[in-house]
Amino acid sequence: GRERLLIGLGDATGARLGSPEQAVTMTVHPQDQPDAAVTVDGEWMWIVEGATGLYRAELDFDQPGVWVAEVTFEGERLEPVPFEVQQDPMAPALGEQAPAPPTPTLDGATLENLTSDPDPDPALYQLSLDEAIGNGVTTVVVFSTPAFCVSAACGPLLDNVKAVAPNHPDVQFVHVEVFTGLAEPDFAPDAAHLAPAVGPEWYNLPSEPWVFVVDGEGKVVARYEGVMDQAELDAVLG
Repeated sequence: GRERLLIGLGDATGARLGSPEQAVTMTVHPQDQPDAAVTVDGEWMWIVEGATGLYRAELDFDQPGVWVAEVTFEGERLEPVPFEVQQDPMAPALGEQAPAPPTPTLDGATLENLTSDPDPDPALYQLSLDEAIGNGVTTVVVFSTPAFCVSAACGPLLDNVKAVAPNHPDVQFVHVEVFTGLAEPDFAPDAAHLAPAVGPEWYNLPSEPWVFVVDGEGKVVARYEGVMDQAELDAVLG
């Protein structure tokens, strides 16, 4: 199906490369079918505005298995990068019914226990997913853990969602923290404290952060893994 391909570039020292002014093309094909290659331009997307970002492109992946991305940056062809396309996505796919587990809210918990966001927006903790999904209103669901994120993208992604929310008063926004029991003395960001909603019984997320846009009937109409900028979310919400 159609998915985003994200490419991050770095130099020999590990420093990030890329900017809105620097051009990238991506040539992508199944590893054993170079004749089926498709070349697209990469679009720059900030992770942290003015500091670091990635290149993205929308592509159709018509078969599972190992694929190869050949990247050209500022006219220089870089080392090909293999990656795997799975037969079935782990997390809910486009068009599927979004899971609707009960998730904690301010009705029974404090912000300190609901989120590791240092600057939380209480509006994102009013509805449980079992109340929001399929209630006739479009819902944006954010799974992230700003203080404990392995990828360091959780905080910036959640900030982007919070910035977009005022533009869409007719949309429900829900943040689900990846971990539970944040304010408990024995808390640790480990499997024992993983929120049930992110596990295999519900969203089955292989990483964090994630954003899902769910229509009023409860169907997934957009999903973003890792990073997403404000314009991307604004566009899908209309």
